[in-house]
Amino acid sequence: MLAGLWTALTSRIGRYLAAIGAALAILFAAYAKGRKDNAARATETRLNEINKARKVEHEVDGLDSGAVSERLGRWMRD
Repeated sequence: MLAGLWTALTSRIGRYLAAIGAALAILFAAYAKGRKDNAARATETRLNEINKARKVEHEVDGLDSGAVSERLGRWMRD
């Protein structure tokens, strides 16, 4: 069995198949790393958005009702 495997790997077709297999493994590893990096970037972006929203909520909670109405008036259309 080992002799047959060795013969297959040393033949021209076997070498091509091994090269194709290695290339596919490299492509899959790059794809998996890209997906992982994208997920990490999305999580970081979401956390930044949450922190920004918290800061705004904290700032608005500290205002009196007149100041809140004034700030909301900038966003209202007439």
